Amino acid sequence: VVGGNLTMNDVMVFLKAGSSLDKNAERPCPFRWMSDKAWLNALQLSRHGFGHEQIMFFRDITDLLQKNEVQWRRWFDENEPENCAVPEYEERIVAERSLGSFVRLVLVRALREDRTSIACAQFIDSKLGSRFTAPVTDAIVDIYQESAARKPVLYLLSAGTDPASMIDELAKKRKKFPTDKVSMGEGQEKVAREKNTAAFITGGWVILQNCHLGIDYMCEVEDTLTKTPEIDEDFRLWVTCEITARFPIGLLQMAIKVTLEPPAGLKAQLFRTYNTMITQETLDKVDHEKWRTLLYVMAVLHSIVQERRKFGPIGWCVPYEFNNSDLDASLLFLEKHLSTTIMVNQPHSWVTIQYMVAEVQYGGRITDDLDRELFITYAARWLCDEIFRPGFAFNAYASEYNYKIP
Repeated sequence: VVGGNLTMNDVMVFLKAGSSLDKNAERPCPFRWMSDKAWLNALQLSRHGFGHEQIMFFRDITDLLQKNEVQWRRWFDENEPENCAVPEYEERIVAERSLGSFVRLVLVRALREDRTSIACAQFIDSKLGSRFTAPVTDAIVDIYQESAARKPVLYLLSAGTDPASMIDELAKKRKKFPTDKVSMGEGQEKVAREKNTAAFITGGWVILQNCHLGIDYMCEVEDTLTKTPEIDEDFRLWVTCEITARFPIGLLQMAIKVTLEPPAGLKAQLFRTYNTMITQETLDKVDHEKWRTLLYVMAVLHSIVQERRKFGPIGWCVPYEFNNSDLDASLLFLEKHLSTTIMVNQPHSWVTIQYMVAEVQYGGRITDDLDRELFITYAARWLCDEIFRPGFAFNAYASEYNYKIP
């Protein structure tokens, strides 16, 4: 729009498509394989002129859908239609340099709405660059440097997120470990008050967890931070809280807000894991050639566990709040197990590793038998000697892309 290629009407047809059309006033959808909503979207596209020149790009789309139903059905059923040639229109889309990519995006949004977000990411990537679509992970060091004794850090939690381990890692580097942790709830206000009062003097770090269960004390924290005359400059207050309308506005305004939304996609999941959980210190903890491979396998397993949640009951029969503490506990066990076996010059036990990861660390949360069977299968497939062979791939089926260990 800013570049002068698109109009606001183009943007609106992308956002609304055929939602303003009345199903009863239009031609009925002639295809069983297409929903009424997609058909109304196609009708709207046939009436819309793109760009300032009002090019009727899809004027004949409804007729072409009927004349060439086989090819359109094949395109419609593709797993990635945004990457496939569009029947009848591909040459025109490629030839149209200014509007071609947007026209393709609008078509995908109209007929395959489920692929809209992916098509949008590709459009932004091609027009503005990958830096606008690449996952962004705020390093906790940057967050710490922006904070102050009277400026707490507020983590807004979502399912499966827990920043406590990241804060502890930073505390070790800043020589503030161990941190004082208080899990808020009934009767915990007194404990939190004592921890904060002591840390004001010593310059310690306090982590108040699940503060949505202690909103009344949050109002007191706001007054304490603003009215206490002397607070050590090294003091830091870290607050974790689920989103709630009852959180005091004053504390919300004075705090640094950080959201921990699970990244979308395996690449983004792995990126965050290696930026927050698996540091260079972790990589160097065990002097063994298999240690880094095991770390990567656990990172992939953790990422897949998290990623499956977005598919609802298809991913997990029961929604589980897997989080970083599960990965942290698994890595701690692997470190101790590998170090012990090296010390006594014995081979590590895959049965033990599989049981601890699939039945105890992650499996401790699992209640459904099918979910447990799935996780045990993951462990049996990926926590074995196979992972050290050069041709190993996480996907056991033929695919265009094989997920290998770098």
